[in-house]
Amino acid sequence: MPKKKIILAVLAGMVTLLIVTGANAAAPGPDSLPPYTGVIKNNSSHDISVPSENSLGTLIVPARGWIEFVVWDPRFHLIPYLDGQPYGCQNVRVQPHAFPFMCKNYDFLVEIGTPTPVPVRKEYYRKLKKRYRRPRSG
Repeated sequence: MPKKKIILAVLAGMVTLLIVTGANAAAPGPDSLPPYTGVIKNNSSHDISVPSENSLGTLIVPARGWIEFVVWDPRFHLIPYLDGQPYGCQNVRVQPHAFPFMCKNYDFLVEIGTPTPVPVRKEYYRKLKKRYRRPRSG
């Protein structure tokens, strides 16, 4: 009988430990931040690669396309790469559900290669010579 009591005591201790650990893991705090979902939109004509925040992988944003991007920090740096060279740097600040895009509300929206407006070139017309009539002699 004493073996059964020892086993039950050990099992009760393990269950208590699991309950306490689970409660601490579910408690809100700086260690358990919620994931933020946002959109990275590529307006350039090149495929851009972006290092993933979650793993050591690299995500490819297609030319004139977009992807969903998940981060855990409310502020982060986004450095897109084109052919292995940095294509710019943006400091992104998360604002939960503040950016409507494609019928959903996202936490952030980053645009890469925003097209700059083309300056309108002023057209100059060639000034034509005035025709005049020569007086007839004769």
